[in-house]
Amino acid sequence: MGVVALSFPQGDLRRAAVVSTFVSVGNATQPFTRLLEAVCELAAQLPQPIFVQFGAAKSFVCPDCTGVAFLEMGAFAEHVRAADLLILHAGAGSVLHALRAGKTPVVMPRRTSLGELVDDHQFEFSRELEKTGKVLVAHDAATLSQAAVAALQRQRLSSGAAISEPPLVGMVRHALSRAMIGGSDA
Repeated sequence: MGVVALSFPQGDLRRAAVVSTFVSVGNATQPFTRLLEAVCELAAQLPQPIFVQFGAAKSFVCPDCTGVAFLEMGAFAEHVRAADLLILHAGAGSVLHALRAGKTPVVMPRRTSLGELVDDHQFEFSRELEKTGKVLVAHDAATLSQAAVAALQRQRLSSGAAISEPPLVGMVRHALSRAMIGGSDA
């Protein structure tokens, strides 16, 4: 396999503390080194900082990443919400969290043939979701690079349109503005 040529626009993607990447391999008992190695290979070009939940891997050492083996659900949800780029194993729970947060995740399905899972349900699941345009699927470093660029472009295009004020926020804002003006029902 050769060197992967990346086409990440440096000025747009690498803004420290503004742009970030969250990677999660889930909580399966089998390690997912294929995903971890692909992320480490591309890390210098991915949005920084990069936080990796590396699961059952014996260790994960990558100079451009920080991480932990496992996360509590609240911390996982916060990383999903805060990250600009999500790179996830194709587990249903992880993908659903990303979709609920309004994100387009890049998913890499674990494969039975590689000893990464007991069956190929993640491959089948990701293939069906890809048909709907809800996820971008990667299988190695080269396709991960392409999918990451596409996911960030989709996020940028949809970020303004997807944000709307929840009704309760509007009611509170209206009540506060009336109270500040001197309305009687505050």
